[in-house]
Amino acid sequence: MSGLPIVLNTAKYEVELPISKKKVEYRPYLVKEEKQLMLAIESQDPGMIMKTVQDIIDACTFGEIKSKTLPTAELELLFLKLRSKSVGETSKIGYKCGHCGESNELIVNLEEVQIDIGESKSNKVMITDKVGVKLKYPTADEVTRIVNDGEKTDVNNIFALITSCIESIFDEENIYDAKTLEKKEITAFVESLNSKQFEKIKEFFEAIPKLRKDVSFDCQKCGKHNDLVLEGLQNFFG
Repeated sequence: MSGLPIVLNTAKYEVELPISKKKVEYRPYLVKEEKQLMLAIESQDPGMIMKTVQDIIDACTFGEIKSKTLPTAELELLFLKLRSKSVGETSKIGYKCGHCGESNELIVNLEEVQIDIGESKSNKVMITDKVGVKLKYPTADEVTRIVNDGEKTDVNNIFALITSCIESIFDEENIYDAKTLEKKEITAFVESLNSKQFEKIKEFFEAIPKLRKDVSFDCQKCGKHNDLVLEGLQNFFG
């Protein structure tokens, strides 16, 4: 007796990642992958949700990329593209009116959501005339790992994230690769900076590209106008 027919998913799409400038082919995710995502969301475990999102992206991009290495904004954009082609191009979101507090349902076109590059800063930051650091954008994996560390405060989270995003420290004669340094050495270097020097590093992170969309609505109860800026993956789903 022959088995059940196999339905092949042959649809393929392409997106250019605006930060890395790499073109990536992808397919819609399957029902089994959507089930895994629903179970992860049901768990309310940020670590499990992030791992599931990464696994789905890896599977749906045919091994072309490693999601753990993607800057957060590119990972979020890729997932929105997958969701759009798999479930639908729109998402219903509930937002409260800023004037009366009434919840309003908005319909957001996910295909219109883009990464706001803005005025990105150079990843090479000169601390003094002779000493500088080379930085990288944080990955969603790094952010999740740091936030999930219950021992840390918000201040420590910020310092931990900055430390993890230092690729190298250099002066006129040497380049010190962060991979060859102990974590405590890099932390000591960051903590030795004065406020003005540290501000130079913070400017790079404040200008990190973000997933963003401007939306507006008139409240269904009071009729007043609301303008919203949606940023980050969690703001695009109800």
